[in-house]
Amino acid sequence: METFQRFEKKYLLNEEQFQQLNEMIRPYVEPDKYYQTDIRSVYYDTKTFQLIRRSLEKPEYKEKLRVRSYGDAKEEDRVFVELKKKFDGIVYKRRTKGNCEEVMKDIRHSDLKDPQVAKEIQYVLDLYPDLHPMVYIGCDRTSYVGKEDEHLRITFDRNISYRMKDLSLHSSKKDKVLTDDTVMELKIADAMPLWLTQILDEVKAYPRGFSKVGTAFLKEVEGVRS
Repeated sequence: METFQRFEKKYLLNEEQFQQLNEMIRPYVEPDKYYQTDIRSVYYDTKTFQLIRRSLEKPEYKEKLRVRSYGDAKEEDRVFVELKKKFDGIVYKRRTKGNCEEVMKDIRHSDLKDPQVAKEIQYVLDLYPDLHPMVYIGCDRTSYVGKEDEHLRITFDRNISYRMKDLSLHSSKKDKVLTDDTVMELKIADAMPLWLTQILDEVKAYPRGFSKVGTAFLKEVEGVRS
């Protein structure tokens, strides 16, 4: 079982901001264990997109269920099943593993590795009986960890794509570009270090609520252009 509890802040960076910031943080960070990853995620929701709609309203509490792999997943591969909750600005993530073919075919009856996390996931599935795969999101992620603070993690997501049909943990020619910008996410256990605050001010990068799956929903379902 993997459990995470932390503050998360997102930033949307244009190419110039990304290049500047990526260079300026180098003295303070180092590549983490999974420095460069190719992320594939399938998000579950109701037919009316109940979870995404609620998330876009920015409530005090929200949750999401997704299946994730690092690179295209084969049927026999192990994939991550993640339950992510956010309450009062703090993100809690519960994660376990399952067989890709079983999970994607029927998550409700798949054999998840951790019994406790499986119970929590089953509770959400029971709460929303018609949850099923609704949105695919793919991206290339570069990750850093603080040299002096192992709880500080900085990720850059680029080449972000999405689709809402033929859902699987594979990229597809049907994928669409979600945004040309880079999504930077800061994950911190406590206060942000002063050096990082100064760098963000210098490149004029400011926190911005940005949901990949929410943006995909707005583009495809609501017809909103970013």
